[in-house]
Amino acid sequence: MAAVELRDLLHYPFLPEAQKILASRGISVAGLSKTGSGKNYLDKAADRVVFAIDGKETYPSDTSGDNISDIVTYVLARVLVSCTKDKRTIERFVKAEAKRVFGYLKQEQNQTIKARVCSEFGISLEAERVTVLQYVEMAANIREEKWRLINREVEKGYVTVSSDELEILLSEKIRSYLGSTLPLAVPGAVEREFAPWTDKLLAKTQERTLAEFGAIDESAYPPCIQALIQGAAAGVNLTHSGRFSLVSFLHVIGMNAEQIEGIFARSPDYNPDMTMYQVDHILTNEYTPPSCVTMLTHGVCVSKDATCEKVSHPLNYYREKKRYLERKRRLEENKAKKAAETAEAKAASGAEKKDEPSA
Repeated sequence: MAAVELRDLLHYPFLPEAQKILASRGISVAGLSKTGSGKNYLDKAADRVVFAIDGKETYPSDTSGDNISDIVTYVLARVLVSCTKDKRTIERFVKAEAKRVFGYLKQEQNQTIKARVCSEFGISLEAERVTVLQYVEMAANIREEKWRLINREVEKGYVTVSSDELEILLSEKIRSYLGSTLPLAVPGAVEREFAPWTDKLLAKTQERTLAEFGAIDESAYPPCIQALIQGAAAGVNLTHSGRFSLVSFLHVIGMNAEQIEGIFARSPDYNPDMTMYQVDHILTNEYTPPSCVTMLTHGVCVSKDATCEKVSHPLNYYREKKRYLERKRRLEENKAKKAAETAEAKAASGAEKKDEPSA
């Protein structure tokens, strides 16, 4: 196995050798906030996650002269996102870190290190084909039709890929690899110690969600979500898939647990303790609502309309419908404003004619 130097670990801090660096420096997660340097590392780690939540740019390398800062902040950032127990925060962090690693890997001039890093992912940048199992794993989250296995050239258990396609697959592999061990099992004492930093991250994720979806607009809900809300209000015993779809959708667009529980409180047989338990369980363990295909499979997709035909996910429906309704409202407001201005102008004109002296 190729030797990895410290400067390499700054770019690829997920490599096993990075853990040895921290151990050799005597850096321990527990009790870290009790020292000035520890607080500084935690602040930087939180900033690293905030960069990921914003999703606008890649977290830059540390230029303070601390030659292990990028390693420490990566490790601590993984701990912090694990403490949040928030899937959206974790997914944004993993996506940003994968982008960072892939950027360094593409520019890597040391072929030995490039091969060493790629070996962690079980793929080579020079490969012209990958096994069917590798392909299915790496292409699982790519939505374009051309990536479906049925549309690929498959021969003797291998899928042919171009160099450009291989880069896309590798970026997906890196994302999957970095996220495979998250969330970490963090001791309760450490969770409590890091609460000031994790609270900051959760607030940032909520802020980002509100910026992405704006104020909640019930009139923009897709038909499936409207049907689930009506069912919950009528006391219908929703299926697990239906309840999960509803709760996860409402949470992602910005509702908190209390607001979601309020939806179920409309039911004649509302049980607050049971509802709170079920909602909290879903919010703690899953946050991303299922796609339209999954909802159709589980019988949750109902009353499809024209907008449904143009989207593949309830969240995309919500975005599209909300943009449409906002445009419609603006047009109506402008129309009403022009009508009022015209009426004022006519009234003013009539008043002027009354004031004119008679012949």
